Parts: sequence; structure tokens; C-alpha cells
Amino acid sequence: MFYSIMKGMYRKLETAVVIPCYNEEKMITQTIKKLPKYIDHVIAVNDASTDDTIGVLNKLKKQNDRLIVVDNKTNQGVGGALIAGYNYAIEHTKATAIGIVAGDDQFDSSYLEVMLDDFIDQSADYVKASRFFHREAFKTMPKYRQFGNIFISLLTKFSTGYYSITDITNGCGWLRRDIIEKVDFSIVEKRYDYETSMLTALSIVNAKVIDHAVPAHYGDEKSTIKLIPTAWRNLRAVWKGFWRRIYYKYVLYGFHPVALFLFTGMFFFIISLLIAGFLLCVKLFAHQSPTAGSVMLAVLPFVLSVQLVLTALTIDVSNESNNFKK
Repeated sequence: MFYSIMKGMYRKLETAVVIPCYNEEKMITQTIKKLPKYIDHVIAVNDASTDDTIGVLNKLKKQNDRLIVVDNKTNQGVGGALIAGYNYAIEHTKATAIGIVAGDDQFDSSYLEVMLDDFIDQSADYVKASRFFHREAFKTMPKYRQFGNIFISLLTKFSTGYYSITDITNGCGWLRRDIIEKVDFSIVEKRYDYETSMLTALSIVNAKVIDHAVPAHYGDEKSTIKLIPTAWRNLRAVWKGFWRRIYYKYVLYGFHPVALFLFTGMFFFIISLLIAGFLLCVKLFAHQSPTAGSVMLAVLPFVLSVQLVLTALTIDVSNESNNFKK
């Protein structure tokens, strides 16, 4: 049997790894076989695949006594599959560290050990993989992935509050059981924006997140990304995530100066727009040019709003509960 003899806890820590699987019949076998032997539980979640992923998993289960197969009857998306795996790990195992590995074998699982060392030694709540510390990453990464990841990473720093974290879309790594139990999964997206919304949810509960450098390899897959719809969807997700984080973290769970500066800044910005709109209407319909004093009346609230918003963002950055590891 695979691993049945050598499995065991790592540094006295019980571990489980969740693998979301959707149409991974060709890659899932080698993904599971490559997992380190110290992992106690391997939870593969078949997300209503249309190929024979579930058949392959059931065959592997007969050969691997640590493999657990969770079968979603309806497709939940990668986020939904991972959440199903987290729930199983919490309800049916005593794992303290719960890992995430993609089912397509693009993540080098040999890095799980050093990432787990970081998880233990630095008391992290989430140690996540980042491909962006390796210079070779951008040489091997397809161009569409380079653009997409840079674009998304820049935007999601604001929505998540983790300004130092890189490679936002790479969710592979280790999560602490205690922090998973604190996360409100009702605000976590189940499909396209799972990674960013999960980081936002982790920020709300003040999780300590650490980046760890890992390489990545890519197959011959072709891009299915449509630039404009993807960009628009991510802009909406960032806007929604940012205000959700501000509300939960800086208003609902205790009013914070960040909220005071931000909301006051937005108030003065609206005042500035209203005054500017009024002056424009006077110009267009009454044919009267605004005086210098009236222009200053519109400009001053705008300048004040910019200063207040920048102050709020500066405090937000300084509050980042993140340690950075290259």
C-alpha cells in the first residue's frame, strides 16, 4: 500500500492535506503519490467532475489507507471544494495543520515540509506558497498568467489588507485548524475569487500570514481568460472585499481610527463633488464663471478628503498582521 507503513505526525503535529479535484483524472494519481509520507490524512474532494476523477480516486483509496475521498454531488467551485475538505478535516480528524495542494500536480509538494517548519517555528496561521520570489518564475510562467497575477495582486492588496503578500492567486500551503474555525465562510467566495476573499476573511480575524518561496511549473494549457470580463469581475471583487473588511475589522469588531479617517474622507470627497457639480451647472445654464473663492470651496474638501483617505490607508498598512519570508 502507498505510505501505509511510513505515515506519521510531523514534529508531533497531526496533519491533513486537502486536494480540490475537478476533471483531474490524468494528474491526480501522481499528485497524491508525490505527497510526503509524514502527512496523516489526504482529503481529496471530487467536485462533481465530468471525467473519471472519482473512479481514479476510489481505486487509489484501496491502495492508500490515509486517502479520504469526499464526493461533491454538485459542482461547488474550487472554494467550495476546499471548504468541504476543511469541514471534513475539522469534523473527522484531529489535524492541527491543514494543507492545500492543487490536484493538477503544478505545485512541488516537497516544499510542504519547509513550509510546515515555518508554520510551526513562526507560529503562523497561514503559510502560503509564492512563485514570485524565484527569478525563473516569470520566465517559465505563461505571459497571460504574468499579467493576470500582477494585476490581481496589486488590486487585492487593498481588499485583503495583506500588503506584503505576493502571488495572491496561489493558495497552496498550510492553514491552522484554530483559524479555520474562526473564519466566517459565508463571506468567502466559492468560485473564481476564493483566494482573495479567503485572505480578506483571514484578515478580519487577524490571521498571521507568511509567504514562502516555491517554484512552479506549467503544462501546455491554453489561456481561457477573457481580459475585460476578468478585469471587471476582479474590480468588483476588490471593491466588495475592501469595504467588507473595513466594516468587519474596523467598525463591527471595534471602531478604529481607520474607519473614522476613511469615512470622513469619503464625506468630504462627496461634498467636493457636489460643490463642483453645482459650479458646473451654474457655468452651463446660468453662463456665469465661478469665482476663485467658489473654486477653492470645491478644491479644499477634495484635498482634505485625499489627505484623510491616505492617512487611513497608511494606518491600515501599519496594522498589517503579516510577517514576510523570502
